[in-house]
Amino acid sequence: MAATVGDGSAASCTEGALRAALAAHDVITFNCGAAPATIAVRAPIELPTDRDTVIDGGNRITLDGGGTTRILSLNKPDYRSNGYGLTLQHITLSNGRAPGGGYVAPNASNPACAYGYESGGGAAIEVHDARLHVIDVEFRDNAAATPGPDIGGGGIYAAASLDVVVSGSRFIGNSGSNSGAIGALQANLRVYNSVFQNNVANGTGQNYRGPEVDSCPGVGHPGQGGAGGNAGAIGIDGSSDTDVVVCGSSFIGNRANELAGALARTANVLPRRTTIDRSRFEGNTAKQAGAIFIINSAPLEILATTFSANKAKSFGAGQLNSNLLEIVNTTFSGNEATQGVGGALLLEGNSAASVIRNVTFADNRASGGAGYFSAAIFGSVGFPIVNTAFVNNLSDDPFNPMQCGFAPAAGSAGLQWPATRAAGGQPDTACVTGITFADPLLGALADNGGPTPTRVPAPASPLRSAGRDCPATDQRGNPRNASACTVGAVE
Repeated sequence: MAATVGDGSAASCTEGALRAALAAHDVITFNCGAAPATIAVRAPIELPTDRDTVIDGGNRITLDGGGTTRILSLNKPDYRSNGYGLTLQHITLSNGRAPGGGYVAPNASNPACAYGYESGGGAAIEVHDARLHVIDVEFRDNAAATPGPDIGGGGIYAAASLDVVVSGSRFIGNSGSNSGAIGALQANLRVYNSVFQNNVANGTGQNYRGPEVDSCPGVGHPGQGGAGGNAGAIGIDGSSDTDVVVCGSSFIGNRANELAGALARTANVLPRRTTIDRSRFEGNTAKQAGAIFIINSAPLEILATTFSANKAKSFGAGQLNSNLLEIVNTTFSGNEATQGVGGALLLEGNSAASVIRNVTFADNRASGGAGYFSAAIFGSVGFPIVNTAFVNNLSDDPFNPMQCGFAPAAGSAGLQWPATRAAGGQPDTACVTGITFADPLLGALADNGGPTPTRVPAPASPLRSAGRDCPATDQRGNPRNASACTVGAVE
């Protein structure tokens, strides 16, 4: 059954009218006049979890929490069993605020112990064991509780749910202790064609276990340290029972006080699939891992994606640990480690079956001076790097490898430039066994067609026709010559 909120006037569109419609009907639309209308919400709207509900704002309605309350809630106290839920579309949710609960004060005898709120996620939408489909929705200036080691999701917090899909939506200026835009715990999350901009994870101290906090009472459970600050936009946690897909999405100017300026995933037990496809990470910042932190994914696919101008003290674009990596047709450009190693990436403990293929690392920096180096890749690379370009990744350290690690990785058909370190002028360590040292004549990062910015080599570039065993297409989706393609992300 369908119902319309309002009689054609803005005054008729009230919180009470919306609640009455939702109590008796499955599909809700609005008739609030020709102009955009805002409905003030002053207490959480509890939605049914035993039937499907559709709320369609017609691109003219804002639900506003006034900075005092969560806006929508779907809460079934079970675990990944429910197929009913909410489809929310063509609407704005703004100024929601999730109240914090279960506060634990800092431990004076051990400041490393976790502290902060146990609950308080999902300022715009809180979901537990329910379906959530979000289509063409704007989440603006919603705030989850802070600080706290486990809470987050300024826009959405989804736990123990089988089906969470976000498509064509925008998350702007949301915040939480972790996961400024979306927090997911043991929830199947798929994000398509969406924009995440200026979201913040504003907790501190991360969330970790270790001998120094084993005896801590914790927040919600014992043996924890830290009070959040991870995942500026999206954070995914849990016991590894879900796959995660992010496709066609942009992460711009998000910030984490601690780890992963844009996106973090920690799969805690068995590894699961994480796919990042045709997406853009630009200008995100964190103390560690400027854009992404992902651990224990098999596979971890990073495809046709660009990381540019991300910045952290260490690992300017990202930190990838204990994964089965497949990084293909991807560009890392202008990322920076300001006081640490790994201008673009830290790679550690990843499977020997991993591969980096047709990737461009260009103009990344480890800018902290002596002791800070490996401006493209730092860490152990026990797998092949194929058809990949390392171009002007610079450090100010004269003593250690400028672009990559202390020993070349296995691989073939790569190109590296310059051949000498910018500081001191000593020969730089090859990133890949047998790599060619030559000026690649690589163009600037620009819109060259396709879904993400790329760097195109000049017609006379030695990158052209130097690759072997190539993907069928390049980062833009253009066809490649499989037997003799261009080295790097762009054909």
